[in-house]
Amino acid sequence: MDAAFDIFTAFALQLFIIVDPLAGLPVFLAITPDNTRQERQTMAIRGCLVAFVVLVFFILFGRFVMTYFGIETPAIRICGGLLLFVISLEMLYGRPTGTGTSRREERIAETKEDISITPLAFPLLAGPGAIATCLIFAEHARTAESFLALLFGNAVVFVVTCLLLLRADTLLRLLGALGTAIVTRLMGLILAFLSVQYVIDGIRGAFAL
Repeated sequence: MDAAFDIFTAFALQLFIIVDPLAGLPVFLAITPDNTRQERQTMAIRGCLVAFVVLVFFILFGRFVMTYFGIETPAIRICGGLLLFVISLEMLYGRPTGTGTSRREERIAETKEDISITPLAFPLLAGPGAIATCLIFAEHARTAESFLALLFGNAVVFVVTCLLLLRADTLLRLLGALGTAIVTRLMGLILAFLSVQYVIDGIRGAFAL
């Protein structure tokens, strides 16, 4: 039980950092300029649900997909660590992450009536960084309890994310641009430490160090 709880807390915290809903709040509002509050809330709920389902797939079946392509655990850790490190640097410098929505995607989204699937669910919420995190943790899962812990952690993250998106306009007024930037940079620093550790673990596994 303690091991499952440890997996849940570690996964939920890291996934929340990767999803980074606070940094996504201004993007969400920017790509829904002509939508009513009710329409935004509907798209937020649908987008979080779709993102949750996407990550459930990679938690449960990601290992089989990797095995099919002959990708071993050390490669997942090294590649995932490098990807997360790049994301952490962008967060530290306060730039939109390249694995999220691009400016072109945001401009296209502004003309769409429903942005809940793209770009909200993917790649803004369930982007490559979140998928890599799920693959890394799924490699550690060996029991039914650990997989349940990952699924529950995934659910908690997207429930919290959904609640934040539902109050996006209010939260942005409270936090302001400076508050959002500070939180994002702190999360980026923590993510940088974690990503380097993943690379170290991957190298150790690859060369049996």
